[in-house]
Amino acid sequence: DDALTGDLTPQRMAAVRAPKADAARYLHELTRDLELASFVLFSSAAALVDGAGQGNYAAANASLDALARQRRASGLPALSLAWGLWSGTTGMGATLDGAAARRVGRQGLAPLSPAQNLALFDLALSTGEAHLAPLRVDNAALRARPDGVPALLSGLVPVRRSPAAAV
Repeated sequence: DDALTGDLTPQRMAAVRAPKADAARYLHELTRDLELASFVLFSSAAALVDGAGQGNYAAANASLDALARQRRASGLPALSLAWGLWSGTTGMGATLDGAAARRVGRQGLAPLSPAQNLALFDLALSTGEAHLAPLRVDNAALRARPDGVPALLSGLVPVRRSPAAAV
């Protein structure tokens, strides 16, 4: 249910939030007294970079990231992975048409293969972090964004120095 934030009603926000945020909160409440080895949430890079018309989806995913941080602060296991697109026939990326795929590419995030994502998943489990973003960043596309590099990704993009700055 993509729409500009000003066009979203509370009902439209809830319809997108409930499957992710409410479900994760219920799982947290039902398992917080259990001795879990892991509590892994699958979030989305949409919570980190602006996706025009995806404010409700970004908010739902940001709530997963916040829940993971809350659990870790309470001494409970938690990891929220803010996935980018998976290439091939897997995940939400498989349903994108050409125009949508190009729009995502212009955001500066390139898809990763399922094998790459599974390797990153294994690595993420060993870090002890509450929130990670397994992403493949396209620096050229990030620099070319008309709205600039998103603040959360700015540290990943090398600064271009003009020849005059080198003097």
